[in-house]
Amino acid sequence: MQHEHSLFDPLSGLTLHVGGEMQLLERARQSPEPKELVVAPVELHQRNVQRRLREANRPKDVFEFDDPVGVCRTILRGESESTEAIDRIDRLALVRDLLDNSPESVTPTVSLPAGIDSRGPQHVEQVRAEVEAVTNFHPERIAAWEDASTELYDPIDLDTAELLEVALDVEHGLREPTPKATSETELVRRATRALTATDGGAWTNVFAHIDRLSLVGLSSISADLADFVHGLVATTTLDVHVHFRAATGEYLKSRVPALFDVSEPGQVMFE
Repeated sequence: MQHEHSLFDPLSGLTLHVGGEMQLLERARQSPEPKELVVAPVELHQRNVQRRLREANRPKDVFEFDDPVGVCRTILRGESESTEAIDRIDRLALVRDLLDNSPESVTPTVSLPAGIDSRGPQHVEQVRAEVEAVTNFHPERIAAWEDASTELYDPIDLDTAELLEVALDVEHGLREPTPKATSETELVRRATRALTATDGGAWTNVFAHIDRLSLVGLSSISADLADFVHGLVATTTLDVHVHFRAATGEYLKSRVPALFDVSEPGQVMFE
């Protein structure tokens, strides 16, 4: 069963659903040009939607399909901005360099708290990525993390604060040696900032023909994706629909107002 909820100003262009993705079948009518962009974070879910359209004998070319990073790359290309990002293998190599505290090291050194293996860049990168997913490195969310850590019992309070510091140090260190985005998530942030800087012009430059965006198959929502959606509905007249999966949908719906409760989505504390 589908449930939906519309958020009022300033996010009146956003509708949240639990389920209801197969409304796409009802809207799949032949059109000379696609008017709806279907965005799925996971390629498998995108293929499932396309398969259901085929099974229902509905044309799939009435929709455009992409993932969030692909959409953001299109926006950045329209603004003549770089779409290059460090891949995971190169990022791990850079993290390894940051952890090298030998006298011969020429890179900044990241100090690690007790319990984190300095010889394991995979774990350190996981810490960085998880902090990124929760905060998107937005100053207001970082401040909220710091405030929350002071309310925890010892030694959890210290551990939480130290993990945040490690993530911020690593992210800052990754930004120094290369102009590339530190991750694909950074591309999402850059596209979000482009939306706000151009008051939505960055969107209409490349997607002027799109009236509706449907974000489908969400079992979770990261801070970067929330900020991107926030930027879209705040700067464009686009009709945005977010479809959460049934198992976590009601909880995620309840979390959206808090996720959107930041100023200047896409802003980071490093700039």
